[in-house]
Amino acid sequence: MAHQYPLDLSLPAPYAAANFVVSDANRALFDLLRQPADWLNPHLVLTGPAGSGKTHASHVFAETHGAHWLNPGAPVPDTATLFVVDEADTFDQEVLFHLYNRTASDGRLLLLSRQHPAQWRIRVPDFESRLKAMRVIDMPEPDDSLLKSVLKKLFEARVITPSDDVLEYLSRRMERSVAHAQKIVTGLEAYANGRAFTRSLARQFIETSENMTWFDDWDEI
Repeated sequence: MAHQYPLDLSLPAPYAAANFVVSDANRALFDLLRQPADWLNPHLVLTGPAGSGKTHASHVFAETHGAHWLNPGAPVPDTATLFVVDEADTFDQEVLFHLYNRTASDGRLLLLSRQHPAQWRIRVPDFESRLKAMRVIDMPEPDDSLLKSVLKKLFEARVITPSDDVLEYLSRRMERSVAHAQKIVTGLEAYANGRAFTRSLARQFIETSENMTWFDDWDEI
């Protein structure tokens, strides 16, 4: 029987800009979100699967520049001109149309979506041309350096300090995603059950298929 490990969703690093891990893989995106004056136009779509880091990346822009964060169904402030819209592909497109127009001259609009805009179902024809005019950026795939840093931060949140060789081992044998890093840390902590976080323990965890079956049941982070 496969082991069942607790899925602790409360521990991933908070979305503060100071906790966003930067490497060569995502430095250009990080700089762009800190400097919206450098955007090619006032409207940007950031795409990536669940757990890819787009929410945390967008908090860099929101925190640095005081942008309003909008979830589907949230009221829109009357006078604001800086916005982040989460789950934009499910958002009211009439509202998105008006946000586009409001931010066109001196504002900024950042849309987050798991899907590329070409895959969105357009329900408001006037919005389609606006969407096609937006710049689209896909979340970059993490490199080894970024994955090691993310793993280290996630372990530190649990007051765990694995050695560099453990981080190196894990980063080279995991999926290239922040979401999988969170799963690895949660699962390995439970698997260790108080034992030292050695490379040997990490290898046992990765190589034992029973320990990996629960990953498929955790699709959302």
